[in-house]
Amino acid sequence: MEVKISSNPYQTLFKKLTDKLNVIQQYKMRKFLFFTILYIFASGVNGSYCLDKITSNSILRRNYLNVMQLYNGAMLTSARTNMFIVPAIDNSPIRDLIYFPYNGQVGHVAVPLHGTIMIEFLQSYLINKIRFWMYDYDSRITHMQVFAIGDDRMTETLIYEGSAPPGVMSVKFDQQLVSKLKFYNKNGNTLYEHMSILKIQAYYAFYQ
Repeated sequence: MEVKISSNPYQTLFKKLTDKLNVIQQYKMRKFLFFTILYIFASGVNGSYCLDKITSNSILRRNYLNVMQLYNGAMLTSARTNMFIVPAIDNSPIRDLIYFPYNGQVGHVAVPLHGTIMIEFLQSYLINKIRFWMYDYDSRITHMQVFAIGDDRMTETLIYEGSAPPGVMSVKFDQQLVSKLKFYNKNGNTLYEHMSILKIQAYYAFYQ
């Protein structure tokens, strides 16, 4: 005679609960792995994008240094129409040596009424500030304009208009890609008709 042994109902219930818990844990683990992989992938993409963006901005801003220098490829493209006042020394406003007077004078470039001083960069740079050193061996005040020429090398944006006193002027403006800077002698100065500049700088600045 065959005897059937009935299973314990508690054991059956426990087994079912255990199976369900295993299924739930497996689902949670898969879900966790899925979102972990998704996060890692997204972080990698965003990290690479951010790094590329930071590197690109740094190049466009030339590492936040002066972009108007001879060794950086800047050129005084208006040289043939400009006047280099002090003979036998470098008068360019984008030269590096500016603190050595020659017979009591310092080299500078000048233009007559309605003349221009044009500096072209090696490439377009993202800048938001310029500094220019007006002739300061007397008290002349120069009536002038400064234009930033865009990446297309044609579009001009007025970034300064006024009466510049002797010494160093700083002009802050909205950041933009600039390929050239044009200094225009609008109305001469209070002593003569010329606009005379010793040095020009341009760069990206975080602060005033």
